[in-house]
Amino acid sequence: MKTEAALQALLHVMDEGIHIVDRDGVTIYYNEQAGRNDGLMPDEVIGRHLLEVFPSLSAETSTLLKVLQTGRPVQEQPQTFANYKGNRITTLNASWPIFEDGKLVGAVEVAKDFTRVRELSEQVVDLQAELLGKRKRRVGAAGESRYSLQDLIGEHPAIEAVKEQVRRAARSASAVLLYGETGTGKEIVVHAIHQTSERRQKPLVAQNCAAMPEGLLESLLFGTVKGAFTGAEDRPGLFELADGGTLYLDEINSMNRELQAKLLRVLQDGKIRRVGEAVERTVDVRVIASANEDPARLVAEGRMRQDLYYRLNVVYIELPPLRERGGDIPLLVEHFLLRHGAPSVQVAPELIGFFERYTWPGNVRELEHALEAALQMAAGPELTLADLPLHLQRAATGRTLGIGAPRRERPPLQPTEAEEGQGLLLRSAVKDLEREAIQQALSAAKGNLSQAAAILGLPRQTLQYRVKKLGLRSKE
Repeated sequence: MKTEAALQALLHVMDEGIHIVDRDGVTIYYNEQAGRNDGLMPDEVIGRHLLEVFPSLSAETSTLLKVLQTGRPVQEQPQTFANYKGNRITTLNASWPIFEDGKLVGAVEVAKDFTRVRELSEQVVDLQAELLGKRKRRVGAAGESRYSLQDLIGEHPAIEAVKEQVRRAARSASAVLLYGETGTGKEIVVHAIHQTSERRQKPLVAQNCAAMPEGLLESLLFGTVKGAFTGAEDRPGLFELADGGTLYLDEINSMNRELQAKLLRVLQDGKIRRVGEAVERTVDVRVIASANEDPARLVAEGRMRQDLYYRLNVVYIELPPLRERGGDIPLLVEHFLLRHGAPSVQVAPELIGFFERYTWPGNVRELEHALEAALQMAAGPELTLADLPLHLQRAATGRTLGIGAPRRERPPLQPTEAEEGQGLLLRSAVKDLEREAIQQALSAAKGNLSQAAAILGLPRQTLQYRVKKLGLRSKE
């Protein structure tokens, strides 16, 4: 196979649009993905000058023509334009010059279609601006904190330490850096800090940095001015919308280093500059950033600027994973059952036992989803292991699936009516024995939960949960 044919085949199947022009700006290659991005067929573009096909562009706004003028590459440049059919398109472009024997002979562009992403991001900003405007017109309106300190459920020392850190962080306006695995409750901490702080009457604005392409994240954060790039309009960014309040930047470890440097300048000077604007605007924003990877490791690997790390790390809060505070699980179970409108539903002791042994890679969020699923599948008034999602049932029984097709298993035998009756009698007897054992331990401990838990060899939180479910009384 010839090299040129192999290259053509490769360019043909790429997910990115490839557009190559010669020194005069005439298209010499345009793959099908580029056509899908732009709403055109390759034969409508090849052999024609760039500005003939895309009349809304100019020598100043086209990344390809800019590379032909300067001989320098253009990286991660958003571009909104209209083709000759009038369709409006947004792409994120990277363009490079092509040299032959040291002479500039053309340019190549790799483009990703972000038309829908741009539209959605602009709608999000416009909607947030509208909601914040309505909120400011309401007397005494708060900054829309959905959670408070009471939503940090748990009595483990690590969670109690987090609660105290939240209280202290709320008393200052310093930047905060959160670290915790996915599902540990970082958003709850952010809302609790804002709701407890003096900024609680001002906006709380959140943005997941991993959910937005790098080229559009800058304009989303700092805003744009008309003409900053083709299709750009005068629009405030999230920093301006959060003025006076709090801006939460989730998964900051996904932000590129160039944008990290711009964020650092805002943290140091309190000034932002919209994309394409020379004027600086002063903002009063408290930044809370979070990462789902260890920030120290991110710095060591060069994925987070060291100066930004130190600037954010004024207040550092680390959330413990659920597997390290299994004693809090009964309290969390009770909380989630109440949240989902099922406070009277019983939970089998063996199910609580499994919850306390399981490693919970999705942490508190996974626990809530497991309970929600179990409530939907429960056949009776008590949740059991059989009500859990299949992957948790397998984890509970030590069974795993191999690679490939699921293992065929013999369907379980259906119990007879007599067997079902015996099962009900057995569960009732077990509950009576459990009640009697707990009552004896409480009596011996004179109603003290901690001492009774020690007698029974249970975590205090587990005993507290069972006491409440069985309708017993303790000093607490």
